[in-house]
Amino acid sequence: MIEDRLNHLRRVIADGQTALAVDAALDPIASAANPETIKPLLLMLNDDSDDDGMWSIVHAAEQFDDHVYISSFVAALPFLNIASARWASIVMMRVLNSDAAKSELVRQLRSAPEDARKVATIICERINTADPRFLAKTTAILIAAK
Repeated sequence: MIEDRLNHLRRVIADGQTALAVDAALDPIASAANPETIKPLLLMLNDDSDDDGMWSIVHAAEQFDDHVYISSFVAALPFLNIASARWASIVMMRVLNSDAAKSELVRQLRSAPEDARKVATIICERINTADPRFLAKTTAILIAAK
């Protein structure tokens, strides 16, 4: 059932439908509060879709506690960065702006697969290049990802 709902949302996004259509397709997924949807939701983020719809997806993925959310975020990182480097950076910045989420990311990155650690480094370096004010926030991530 949840896979059918995720597939429907993918079609809505692929068809370039409005943010309202994305929200309507997303609502039953978010209402189910199933943590298995976090990674698939994050992997639906793309630069070619309406930003409002993409923000709805981000918010639906973020509804879970930090431990659960960050675990799925780390698993999605290598694929998310390929699918949408822009949204990978945006989602990472949101994590960096939450002390609790950032601490959880540091903790999980220490034992994460190498590809996730490498991509976390790439994303943090990209963020630092775009906005050096993030240097203080990315340092712990860069150290944990080594």
